[in-house]
Amino acid sequence: MLFDKVTIVGLGLIGGSLAWALRESGEVRTVYGVDSDPGSVDYAVETGIVDEGSIDTAEAASGAEVIVAATYVGGIADTVKSLIPHADDGALITDVGSVKAAVVREIEGFIPERLGFVGGHPIAGTENSGVRNAVLGLFGGKRFILTPTAKTPEAAKEKVRALWRLAGSDIYEMDPDSHDRIFGLVSHLPHAAAYALVDAILSSGDPDPLFDFAGGGLRDYTRVASSSPEMWADIMTANRDNVLGALRQLTASLSKIESALEKGDREELLKIFNAAAETKKDRIK
Repeated sequence: MLFDKVTIVGLGLIGGSLAWALRESGEVRTVYGVDSDPGSVDYAVETGIVDEGSIDTAEAASGAEVIVAATYVGGIADTVKSLIPHADDGALITDVGSVKAAVVREIEGFIPERLGFVGGHPIAGTENSGVRNAVLGLFGGKRFILTPTAKTPEAAKEKVRALWRLAGSDIYEMDPDSHDRIFGLVSHLPHAAAYALVDAILSSGDPDPLFDFAGGGLRDYTRVASSSPEMWADIMTANRDNVLGALRQLTASLSKIESALEKGDREELLKIFNAAAETKKDRIK
C-alpha cells in the first residue's frame, strides 16, 4: 500500500473520479470522501467510489496522509482553512483547481509549518458535474499539472506525483503564474467563447426558431456551455487578468475576420481560415 488514508473533500466529477481511481488502484487502504451534500456521500459509499464517507470534515481529515481539496476554485482556500485544525502533523494538502496563482499564494500565506501544501490541476473532465457523473479512468493518460513554488519541499511534490500516477496521469510541472496564463487561453477562453456564442443567439430577438435549426457545428462548439455556471464564474473571476487578456486576443481575431468581410477580401479570409485549419489538424487533437 502506497497510502493508508487519502481524503477527498468535494465529491464532484473530479473528486469522485479521483476517489474511484484511487480505490480501484488497490494502493490506498482507505479512500474517504467528504461532501456537504449527504446524498452525494451516500451515493459514493453505496456504489463503491469511496470506502467511507461523511459530511464531517474533522473525521475525514483525521489520520489522512493526503487531503485533496476538490471544491470549486472560489472555495478552495476556505476548505483548506477548515481542514487545518483536524489534520495530523505531517499531512499533505493539495487541490485540483484550474486556477493556481491566487489560490497557491493565499494558502501558502496561512498553512502552518506542520502541514504541507502543493497545488495541482488535472487536465481532464467533461461538461457534466457531480459524483453521479464520475468516470472511472477519467485521468488515464491525461496530464496532471503540479504547480509548486520555492516553498514546496521535494517530498511533498513526490507524494502528489505518486497519488496522481495511481490515477493514471502523466505528471508535468510548471509555476502557478505560467499555468494561469496558459490555461486562460487554452481552457478558460474556450468556455467564455462558448457561453458568449449561446448568449449572442439568445440576444438575437427571437432565438427559439434559430435553436430549432441548430446543427452539429453549434452543438459541438457549445458543448462546454452546459458546464456548471457557478464553477466557471469562480474560475474566470479568480483568473480575471489572464482571461481578460485572452478575450482581447479573441476580439482582435474576430476583428480581422470582420474587417476582411467588410472589404469583401476573400483572400484574407482564406489566409486566416487556412492557418487555423492547419493548426487544428496538426496541433489540436
